[in-house]
Formats: sequence, C-alpha cells, structure tokens
Amino acid sequence: MAFDSAKYVLGQSLISLKRNIWLSVASILTVMISLTLLGSSLLFLANTSHIAKTFESQLEIAVFLNDKLNADQIIAIQNNIQNRDGVAAVTFTSKDQAIINFQESLGSKSLLEDLGGVNPFPNKLTVTATDARQVQNIASQVLGIAGVDKVRYGEGILEKLIVFTGWLRWIGIGVVAAFSFASFLLITLNIKTNLNFREKEIQIMRLVGASNSVIRWPFLLEGLIIGLFGAGLAVILVGTGYSWLLQYIVATLAFMPVVADQMFLMLVLFIMILSGMIMGALASVFSIRKFLEF
Repeated sequence: MAFDSAKYVLGQSLISLKRNIWLSVASILTVMISLTLLGSSLLFLANTSHIAKTFESQLEIAVFLNDKLNADQIIAIQNNIQNRDGVAAVTFTSKDQAIINFQESLGSKSLLEDLGGVNPFPNKLTVTATDARQVQNIASQVLGIAGVDKVRYGEGILEKLIVFTGWLRWIGIGVVAAFSFASFLLITLNIKTNLNFREKEIQIMRLVGASNSVIRWPFLLEGLIIGLFGAGLAVILVGTGYSWLLQYIVATLAFMPVVADQMFLMLVLFIMILSGMIMGALASVFSIRKFLEF
C-alpha cells in the first residue's frame, strides 16, 4: 500500500511537471539563478574570511633586544614571551643574520664593509599572536621585560586593519544572508505562480474527497525535483566558474590569498544541492498553505 501511494505521488508530480512544462522550466531556472547567487556568495564569504585571516596572521611584533644580553638571557626572554597568553610563536634573528638578510635584499655583498665594520642591527625577536586583537596587549607586556629596548607592531595601522577585516567578514555574511533570502523569495513566488495556475485542479481534488496529504505530497515532491534540477545546473555553473577563477588568479595574481581547497568546494556544492531541495520543498509548503489547512 505504501508503495502504491509513493508511486501515485511520484506519478502525479511528474505529470504535473510535464503538464506545466514552461512553468517547471521557469521554476528550475529560478532555482538555478538563486543557488548560483547563493553558492557564489558562500564562496565570497569564505574568501573574504580567508583574506582577513591571512592579513591578520601577517601582523607581527618586532621586539628589539639590548646588545649587552648574552645567549642565555636572550633564550630566557624568548621563553618568557612564548609562555604568555595569546602568543602563537616567537622566532629569534641575530644581528649578524639581520644584516646578511638586509644585504641580500639590496643585492649587496659589502654592506658591512661600507658601514665601517659596524653592524647597526640589534638582536630581534619576532612575535606572532594567535589573534590580531591581542597584538597591542602583548606588545605592552613585552615592553616591560628587562632587556627589551623597543617594541614595534605597526601602531596606527593595526587598529585600521582590524576594523577593515571585521567589515570584510560582515560584508561576506551580509551577502550570504541577502542572497539566501532572495533565493527563497524567488522560488516561493515561482511556485505560488504555478499553484495559482492550478487552483482549479486543487479545488476539484478537494471536491472529490482527496485528503490534504494526497494533495500536498505531489506538490512537495515537485518542489524537491525542481530544487534538485535547479541546484544541479547551479552546481555546474558555480563549480566550473570557480575552478576557472582559481586558475586565473594562480596564473596572474599569485599573491592573492584565495581558498583553493577542493574538499571545501565540494562541501559548498553539496550544500547548494541540499539547499535547493529544501528550498523547493519549503516553498511548496508555504505556497500551498493558501489552499490547505495544516
């Protein structure tokens, strides 16, 4: 009996899709457009968050040490900083290594000789924080350690960068929310239009004694099918488009930090398919409430 009911529901859904072929095509295209926007906005959010995280991870605290410190004292200061809350890593650069690095950046091999054998660079510790918002607090703490002469962390720029990355994340979230709402609205309006064309059909079914579930399930399944087909087309567009965009960025803008994880892309595409089916079913539920009592 259950098999016969399922067969009937599926048959009615397919008949309805075929009978109203142009409305079905319009609904599928609406879902495709909606989910293309939604999938693109999800990838936009992921990339804005990744860019913000990359910028924040590049914020470092430069700790310049007194030249009179010996190796044991430098190690003690390094361990002191490393054990503080919010510190991710501490690396040491000796003054000798610092001038070598500077020489290489200038393409010079005689910089030390040109300076009269005097190395102006101090020993330095580079501190990376676990959170960009903790940089200023960590810098203040480190400045109070004996043997530390100066601390530099990009004063003035840090605060602006944190505000910028914060806005970047909120913009990404806003785009996802706006397109999610727009997607659901477009699908709902399309299915409502479909139902308005079939109002007489539903009324006749009610007059002949069909129960609410008998009327409701074909529409729910129809919404699922429309959502699945539309999501499939959107997945092809978004997957192909994003793969092409990644290749273009890697080839021309290699410095740009973008999300290139294939597993993440597959997850977004799966979410799109699932969202399409859920949106189609929910849109059917909200649309058919006009005719049925839930």
